[in-house]
Parts: sequence; C-alpha cells; structure tokens
Amino acid sequence: MLVSKHFYIAILPFLFLIAIFTASGSDGFKIKFRINGLKDTVCLVANYYGNGTYIKDTLPVDINGRCTFEASSDLPKGVYIFVITGNNYFDFVINNDRKFTMETDVTDPVNRMKITGSPENQEFYNYLQYNQEKFVEIQALQENMKRLESNHDSTEVITRQITALNDTLIAYKLALVKERPDSFLAMLINAMKEPVIPEIPLLVNGRQDSTFAYRYYKNHFWDDMDLTDNRLIRTPVFHNKLKKYFDQVVVQQPDSIIREADILIERTRQDPEMFKYIVWFLTYHYENSEIMGLDKVWVHLVDTYYITGQVTWISAPVMEQIVKKANRIRPLLIGNIAPNMIMMDTSGQLVSMYAIKSDYLLLVFWDPDCGHCEKEIPELTEIYDKYKEAYNLEIFAVCSDTSITKWKEYIIKKKMRWINVDGPRTVTGDYHEQYDVQTTPVIYILDRDKKIIAKRLQTGQIDLFLKNYRKRLN
Repeated sequence: MLVSKHFYIAILPFLFLIAIFTASGSDGFKIKFRINGLKDTVCLVANYYGNGTYIKDTLPVDINGRCTFEASSDLPKGVYIFVITGNNYFDFVINNDRKFTMETDVTDPVNRMKITGSPENQEFYNYLQYNQEKFVEIQALQENMKRLESNHDSTEVITRQITALNDTLIAYKLALVKERPDSFLAMLINAMKEPVIPEIPLLVNGRQDSTFAYRYYKNHFWDDMDLTDNRLIRTPVFHNKLKKYFDQVVVQQPDSIIREADILIERTRQDPEMFKYIVWFLTYHYENSEIMGLDKVWVHLVDTYYITGQVTWISAPVMEQIVKKANRIRPLLIGNIAPNMIMMDTSGQLVSMYAIKSDYLLLVFWDPDCGHCEKEIPELTEIYDKYKEAYNLEIFAVCSDTSITKWKEYIIKKKMRWINVDGPRTVTGDYHEQYDVQTTPVIYILDRDKKIIAKRLQTGQIDLFLKNYRKRLN
C-alpha cells in the first residue's frame, strides 16, 4: 500500500487472542470464502482493534478451499482479516453488507480477489488494487532513480513523475470521499489523511509566520474524522494516528498534553466505546511514558475520569490499585515539594533532609547488592566531586539494606563522601511509599527549596540536566 506525504497507513503486527464467538441468526452475517490452492486446513478470522489483532473465529476449510464465517447481527463493524497463514492474509469490511462471497487465490489474495454481493468490499478492493498498482509504478521509478543518481537531469524527471503519480493517487482518494462521503471507505480514507498546509501568510513586518505551519497542522489534524464513530477503532490506522498526535504533534509538556487529552476525550462522549478506548489509550500511554514529568498526565486522567466514576469498565480491585498508585505518585510530581525524610546517619545521629542547605540536593535510593548501583555509584562520585562546590550540590543517599555493617563497608569501599543515611532506620515512615521506590537505584533532584525538579534520572543524565537547568534559570 502506498504511503504518501498526505496519507498514512501502517500494517500492524499480529497479536492473536481467542475470543468467544456466537453463531448468527437469519439476520446476521454470512460470508462465504473460497481460497483456490487451499484445502483440508483451518483458517482464522480476526479483527483489528487499536494496535492489535484479535481472533474472532476459526474456520475449517474443505477440499475445495471453501469455508464460511457466520456471526450475529451485533458483530462490531470495522476491518476484519482472513488469515491463510501467519504472513498470508487479506482484509475485508464488515459494515452494512451482511451476506456475500469472496473468492481469491492463495498466491496473491488481494489482486486476485473476486467479490459477489458486497458493493462495500468491491469498492474497498478497487481501492486496494489501485493503490497497489500505483505503488508498483512508484517503486519502479525509485529503483530507476537509484541507478541514475549521478545524472541530475534524469533524477529530476523521475522525481516529477513520482510526484505526478502521488498527486494522481491523492486525487483518486479525494474523489472517492466526495462521491460517497458516508461510505466505509470514505471514513477510512479520512482517517488516513494528513492536513495539507496552505501557503504561509506574511506577518505585518513582511516576514513569513514561522509558527503557522505547525499551528495549522495541529488545528486540522482531526478534520473530517468523526470521533464518535467506533468503527475507527477496528481499523489499522486509528491507534497510530492517536499516537502520532500525542507523541509528535502536541507539545511534549504535561499541561499541553492534559489540555489536548481532555478536548479529545470530550469529543467522544456520545460514543461509549470511543470514550472508553481513548481514555484507555491515554492512561496506558502516559503510565508507561519514558519522558520525565509526563506522569502528571497519568495522574490527571486518574483524578478526572477514574476517581470521579466515569470509568466503569474495570473491576473494583483494579480500580483500587490504580487509585492507590495515583495517590503515591501525586506528591512526587515535578514542581511539588519533596516529602521530608529523617533518618539515621553512619554516626547514629538523625539527619533531616529538610535541614540540608544546598542549591541542589540529589536523593539517591540504593542497595549494596544492586548490580546497577555497583555501576552508577562510582559515576555519582564523579558528579559529586565535579559539582559539589561549583553548584553547591549535596547528596542524601538512602540505603535500603538492613545490615549496618554491610552498609558502612560499602560506603568506605566506594568512597561515598556525601550524606549517607539508613533507610530502614527512620522516623518519617516508609520511604518506599513516600518516594515510589520499587527498585534501585532511584534518583531525584531537588532545588534549594526542596522542590522536585527532576526524577528517575540515570546517573549519566545528571550532568546535562544540571547544566541545562542552570542555563534556563540564568
């Protein structure tokens, strides 16, 4: 399938999960398949859902390559998959046509497809075959361009030919949408569209508006898409479009993401399945984000949609765990004042973290038996020696081991010349809960007011972070 600058579609990996299947009644779906070259085997029918594909039924294939898929009238609409083998499959549409036949050949299922009784699937396959035809033409031109790359004039001609083919394909897609705007195929094409940036206007000073292209692209990203149409979920394009919007289009800053998330969720209110899917997508996406600070988005989603009772599709025990985790993370969001810890140092004296006077304080949670700590503690020593005076930096290192002897021996061995305290010997509660410490090492950076300015950094990231942070302050 062709990927152009205006249209985007991805072929997703197969993740098959068995689903319960109910046979149809007379008003249900009945789709007959004949796969020439196939006999006495079993094939699968699956459906796209988000970024996965899920088995809907297993179909025994007879000696003539025939099998039948039957389903009740409430079968969810979308793009389905007939799986011949793991790498050999073809798509078909479940929408308004309920009884039809698809016949093809095992060697080339898409291009040899013949459809009877389903105008929707015929239109879909006309589209797929036209796409394939243009893709082959463009591929041949690209190969020719590689051979002639030293000839500038020839490559320019080929580039114009490729552009013309792309424009032809785009015009074909737009014509399909215009002729049948309410068709399933129009919905799918609109989901793949990318905003086309118009001519950039000039500012009053005569210069081009440097932010116009971005603002236009973002503002028109969801044009022509009905976010209350849950058929989108069962296509191979919607999940990736969501991911692209939140990872590449929206500014990667928590408050910007929260604002866009709330706007998009609100647009799905009229369709419970779309509401459920987008809330789930965003929750999962930001619970596992590797970008520091975006856990604020996850906490916002829990506070706004879970705790308020709007999420009704998960069990009480799962909800309890989600809320518990949000309550643990909420005080640790970047910008909050870090919880105080009062713990025993190597001389047996209690030390309050809040009493430490420094411009920057590194909280380090570590363990003498931790393999990662063995590597990172020496690197941390270098950071400490480099910035202790220059940045007025201090380290408050919390050991998780209960053995005082092992703790002190490790401190001497690794020359840990900062403030060392024993985590189990504390008067301020369980630091695991206070600082969401599940593994070691875990590093937080605080400013002079004990506000969290960074967290869960690798030791190798501390140097660059401190330099950039100080630069921003200055």
